[in-house]
Amino acid sequence: MAITHIDHVLIAVNGLEEAAERYRRLGFFVTEGGEHPGRGTANRLAVLDPEYLELIAVRDRAAAWPDLVEHLDRFGPGLFTFALASDDLEADLSAFRRRAADGVTDLRPEEPWDGELVTPGGRRRTWRAFRVAGGRAVNPFLIQHDSEGEEKRRKLAGDGELLPHPLQYGSVSRLAFAFPTLDEGVAYFRDGYGLQPEGGPSICPSRQADRVFFPLQRGLIEVIAPRGGDSPVAAFVAERGYGVHSVAVTVPDTARAADQLESRGVAVRRLPSGTVQVDPAHTLGVRLSLVKG
Repeated sequence: MAITHIDHVLIAVNGLEEAAERYRRLGFFVTEGGEHPGRGTANRLAVLDPEYLELIAVRDRAAAWPDLVEHLDRFGPGLFTFALASDDLEADLSAFRRRAADGVTDLRPEEPWDGELVTPGGRRRTWRAFRVAGGRAVNPFLIQHDSEGEEKRRKLAGDGELLPHPLQYGSVSRLAFAFPTLDEGVAYFRDGYGLQPEGGPSICPSRQADRVFFPLQRGLIEVIAPRGGDSPVAAFVAERGYGVHSVAVTVPDTARAADQLESRGVAVRRLPSGTVQVDPAHTLGVRLSLVKG
């Protein structure tokens, strides 16, 4: 049993068509997505390998995930939460329950549920997942799909063919999750989710933040915490408690990707490290970075 990688990142949006067009302008190929029957939401996807970005909108406030409705009401569009992929969901659920019962963590897994998505053309894909309660904000959840690898990617494509991304996006390199303190963040993923950090703390100068990395089989989670009140992360955690702060996606050549984005009218910031930060005004509030990979 294992959490293997970040399965997908949920981006809350108000209008799916507008959101899809915004992300096409960023050079993503965006699927037609579909509806979540009985759950009050619909989506469009930007499928990476093996992860995907999910643009998710509320169709029925009464039926939709209450945390998603509240997020859009309080914060508007932007990064909402993310799902961790499991290769044995029942085993990971049992292990999480044991940690909670033993008092290792204040987080607790909810009962698992079966999900499905039906495309406009009638194609169906399914998954099993469980959410995590406790804490002060929305927690990442665990998921296991009904398929893996290329078969899963084909299903994610929905009714159409999965075409390459014009900007050649590859995978989620890392996802930053912010906390008021580094100790809290380390305990959250170590004691709650059973993940192990690699190495000790380091400093991220551009964010004036301390950080610790949690490597997965693919990609990693970067736990960050503000070093002081002047850190841009400080305002984020003051407002939200904790949560998904930013996401980095790979491209073969960051300089070329930046040139292409600027030619599309998208503002970017080029860092000395080669990382390219996309202006959140063009991403529906998402802090999106491009890294070489």
